[in-house]
Amino acid sequence: MSAVLDCSIGEGGGSIVRIATALAAATNSPLKLVNIRSNRPNPGLRSQHLEAINALRQLSGFEVVGANLGSKELSFDKYGKRRNDATVKINTAGSISLVAQAVQYYALNNGSQIILNIQGGATHGKWAPSVEFVENVTFKILEKMNKLITVDINQYGYYPKGGAQSRFIFKPHNKIIPLDLTEKGTLEEISVFSTVSSHLRKRNVAERQLETFAKLTKQPEKIVPHINYVNSNSPGTGLTIVNKYSTGAIKGCFTPGEKSITAEQVGEMCWEKWKDLENNGAAVDSFTADQLIVAMALAEGNSTITVDSLTNHTKTNIDLIQKFISVTINVKKRNGYYHVTIKPH
Repeated sequence: MSAVLDCSIGEGGGSIVRIATALAAATNSPLKLVNIRSNRPNPGLRSQHLEAINALRQLSGFEVVGANLGSKELSFDKYGKRRNDATVKINTAGSISLVAQAVQYYALNNGSQIILNIQGGATHGKWAPSVEFVENVTFKILEKMNKLITVDINQYGYYPKGGAQSRFIFKPHNKIIPLDLTEKGTLEEISVFSTVSSHLRKRNVAERQLETFAKLTKQPEKIVPHINYVNSNSPGTGLTIVNKYSTGAIKGCFTPGEKSITAEQVGEMCWEKWKDLENNGAAVDSFTADQLIVAMALAEGNSTITVDSLTNHTKTNIDLIQKFISVTINVKKRNGYYHVTIKPH
């Protein structure tokens, strides 16, 4: 009989669907999800959720009922033959990072190499981390835990057309090593990824974004610039910042461009985020913390991170993971930020 999970818990978003489906699929567990994104303006499953489920179905062979656009219920069981590759297509500007995130959770609980091909979708969107953020922050921290993930982008995608062409490779691993990221240390490097569609090259948008941000930081000696004009189906921009610290800590932030704002405004908006990031002593940024919770729960030993704030995503993930994995999660606030410790039973 399938376990039933009420997806209206916590923040009630798509993250619940991605984590629950991935962890159940990794252990061949039947599961029924109800009230999916029920508190959202556009409730139910969206395109990127469906493609994440599709990828997991290809990998684990489960039979699924309810995998339709707008569906608020989903159930799957009767697992078949497993595969190590999946190909999905996103017909919207849905985030490729969020689709890959579901497979990332599955791969953390699976020692084999897994290849995910994504046709379509966005590399830079408004409500999700950029591909540079995922590659240079999230994946670099997971590498410390013995999980190597690489990404190749053949074509970039921006709102509203999407159209990215990407491949994620989740390398095999023997075990997940515990993570200890509690001290931020001193800032050593600021990598700035100004990634802009080639449509905007003549207006020097990539350079203007980066230069505005760099001037505001007043730390030119630490700036490592990455100006990239890329192929895409529609015009678009994004500015991603990655801070590297003396302790090995990595933190980041991302600001997408929009038609209504200038390149200089993108640089300034990203600087405001970066300033908040740099002014707190936590070793992990709040956007990355919710993704690390799953890896920490699967590690062979105790893991601890410090984070400046607990987002609704992180709080929900903490509650959700304990329904699938036998761990104890302790959260304590000290010195203005949160210490999150996960201990396996």
